Amino acid sequence: MTEILNFITDFIRIDIFVGFGFYSIIYFILRALLKDKTVLSDFDKSAVQLIIYLGFVWIILWLFGIMVFYLGLENENEKVEYINRLTGKYAYAIWIQPIFWFLLTQTYRIRFIKKYLINRIIISLLFVITFERFVILVVTLHRDYLPSSWTLNKEYGIDTGVIVAGLLGKILVSLVVFCLYHFGMKKLKNVVQHHV
Repeated sequence: MTEILNFITDFIRIDIFVGFGFYSIIYFILRALLKDKTVLSDFDKSAVQLIIYLGFVWIILWLFGIMVFYLGLENENEKVEYINRLTGKYAYAIWIQPIFWFLLTQTYRIRFIKKYLINRIIISLLFVITFERFVILVVTLHRDYLPSSWTLNKEYGIDTGVIVAGLLGKILVSLVVFCLYHFGMKKLKNVVQHHV
């Protein structure tokens, strides 16, 4: 059960929240090119609304995952140690990242944030960089800041094809999710209006 919850929360955070930043690039390009912006603006409102709602879904699933993991522990000492980790002196290290990500999703409620492309991209990229990755990056750069210590090792090179395929995958997944939500909500509103 814990693996399923981790998969769902990672899917929401990595594929949809990060994909939203890349979707935003496409949205702003289309908005600049198209004359009639009403359909596009309506779709974007749905996409932003979904991101805000998924922020709540994500934090609830994350909290539920903590409870499921705790209940899955068999040893009483492990349970006490886990509670101490969640409430002890360094508990902020566990809680700050998820709360930060949740608050990031809620920033899309602010008109200034959702109106400009650069704000959307920065927020989406903040879902990729965890506090752990940030510390590793800063420590690595601090230690190896001299150009003489920089090396280009082909063995650990980055394959651009993999990066491009991953980004396209994220864009497609987020577009499919946004389309399902947008057109599903329209269909639901039509059904409700016909029954009233």
